[in-house]
Amino acid sequence: MDVDITAFMPLITESAQSKNNAFEALTCAKDGDREGYHEKMSLSKEFLLNAHKEQTNILSLNARTEEIPITVYLIHAMDHVSNAQMVHDLVKEVANLYLNK
Repeated sequence: MDVDITAFMPLITESAQSKNNAFEALTCAKDGDREGYHEKMSLSKEFLLNAHKEQTNILSLNARTEEIPITVYLIHAMDHVSNAQMVHDLVKEVANLYLNK
């Protein structure tokens, strides 16, 4: 089975980088490192925006009636974007508990 990874791999890689940076930011917050926290969260947001741009590109193609094959891989990749958004938002909330003691 041939799978075209160009449609979904950017979603997974950008989302993974977003999540990784968010978790690193949380570690910084736990350590009281405000500068490190803000730097890592900024990177997390940047990767998250890149993932959203890739997702929007796919949705735009489909909206223009271009055929986008819906595969388990694409669904999995879309889940990664949703999870990255959730992790990013949750880390911001939890980090506030550490940074605003």
